[in-house]
Amino acid sequence: MLSYINKSYRRQLLMSFILLSVIPLLVSGILLLMLFRIHVQQDFAEKDMQQERLISGKLEDSFRTFRKVILEIEKDADIEKALRRGHVQSSNVYAALYRETGTIRDISVVDIYAGDKCIYTTDRGHTIKTLPKDFGILARADQNPDEIQVETFYEGLFMRDMTLQIAKKINANEGYVVITVKKENLMKILNGMYSGNDGVFLLNRFYEPLFESGNLGNQENLQAIRTNLFRRQHLQENMNVNVYCHPIETTGLILFYLTPPALNENIYSTMLRVLLLLAVLAILVSAFLAGYVSNYLSRPIRKLNGAMRDFRHGNLQAHIATERDDEFGELSEGFNKTTVQIRHMMEERVRQQKELNATEIAMVQAQLNPHFLYNTLDTIKWVAKAHHVPEIAMLVENLSKLLRRSISGSSFVTLQDALDVLESYCAIEEFRFEDTFSCEIEVPEELMNCVLPKLILQPVVENAIIHGLDGVTDGLVKITACRKGDDVEIRVMDNGHGITDDMLKLLASHDQKKLKGHLGFTNVDTILRLYYGEEYGLKARRLPEVGTEVLLRFPYALEAPKEVSAEIHKNS
Repeated sequence: MLSYINKSYRRQLLMSFILLSVIPLLVSGILLLMLFRIHVQQDFAEKDMQQERLISGKLEDSFRTFRKVILEIEKDADIEKALRRGHVQSSNVYAALYRETGTIRDISVVDIYAGDKCIYTTDRGHTIKTLPKDFGILARADQNPDEIQVETFYEGLFMRDMTLQIAKKINANEGYVVITVKKENLMKILNGMYSGNDGVFLLNRFYEPLFESGNLGNQENLQAIRTNLFRRQHLQENMNVNVYCHPIETTGLILFYLTPPALNENIYSTMLRVLLLLAVLAILVSAFLAGYVSNYLSRPIRKLNGAMRDFRHGNLQAHIATERDDEFGELSEGFNKTTVQIRHMMEERVRQQKELNATEIAMVQAQLNPHFLYNTLDTIKWVAKAHHVPEIAMLVENLSKLLRRSISGSSFVTLQDALDVLESYCAIEEFRFEDTFSCEIEVPEELMNCVLPKLILQPVVENAIIHGLDGVTDGLVKITACRKGDDVEIRVMDNGHGITDDMLKLLASHDQKKLKGHLGFTNVDTILRLYYGEEYGLKARRLPEVGTEVLLRFPYALEAPKEVSAEIHKNS
């Protein structure tokens, strides 16, 4: 798909316009939807927490009232007297009990115990009640007689419902005040405090439910809350409802208030579908408008592309007719001028090629002169041998080798061939300078087959003999080679006068104009750098004791560079 679009400028414009129009809409829509969702969740969370505070406050107020009633009963003189004397059927006692429990009688049952027996109660249809003293609420009251105790226990045959008891010991005659709060009493206390779609749990310290109500107050949510509490996880973990927790002070009870999400998944999905529908409509509208605009903008490009295609196929008369004054008009005009210039250049190239052909013919004819000189020298060599003059024969033979290598068609030779030519040259120079110097060559056998430009060693050795050993009667020129990584280094050392500082500066500058008088060094350095790059070439230094060392560095290779080989093949 992407490659199909990239092959057409018009399709690229069309896709760009569509993306530029749709992506901002989608991004802004999603951001607005997220912000709206966060804002709604925050608003609902504030309302939920406010409602949770109202519920917990209602419970705490009720428990404070329970404590207050217990303390009032403990202080009541009639009740204290009845307990001291034992169970007495007295209207004053019942009147006192009803007087003190008037605020809580609708939401609880208040019992007065003497020992383990209930002697007075606000419960209708009174039956004899007993409570054990060795465990449960009375046992806790005995253990802490100065404090009000809160205890939960299961009530009923099948022990399905849990009941809350609040008690305190009255010192006179082992008396106790016990307030019993059942589930239906808690329902009255919290009546109208929450919606039927919410959920309320009131758990004891063992996370057992004393009270649960509302659609969300189900066993599944209770089990999830218990799991998170036991595992010490966040209350919202693995739950799709909002959970708020609040401990009820001094009771050991914990209130859990559950509310549905502010935006459920159905509402959120609907909003997303509306957003996607708007995006589809935007794509259709933008595609229509983008098609028109992209067609208008790409028309001159298509014209230019067609003209360039014709030009590539050989139509040098390709021309773009346009009346636009913008950049496309300038581009078309530039193309037209370029085709005219190329036509003129082609005509000039044809003319130059004709002249070049004539020059090449002249060069072929000129090659007869070196061949003629070589043949003549060969004749002189045989004449010298016939007249027993071996020195002349040796000089002519070495000079013939030099001429033969200099007129060979190849621009590259092996190091072995280059050293053979160098030996011939040194033999001539040793005879010329009457053996005032000697030449040593130390090159490893594994480097003999590497290739290098021909005739780059002879100018360096010549410079060492002519300039370095001038006036020296026991001269030495030593040629060594080694491989350094992927490169070959050839060193030419002499024990002569040593190179001057000015010459060292000239060589380091690589300035051909300044090196004009030193063609040997200039040509060798230029050839190496042109063939292999600026990091290669020729370097020189003065040796610490006596003489000069010239270093030639080039890449190790067994074949000539490809572009050079192709050029040699073309010329051959």
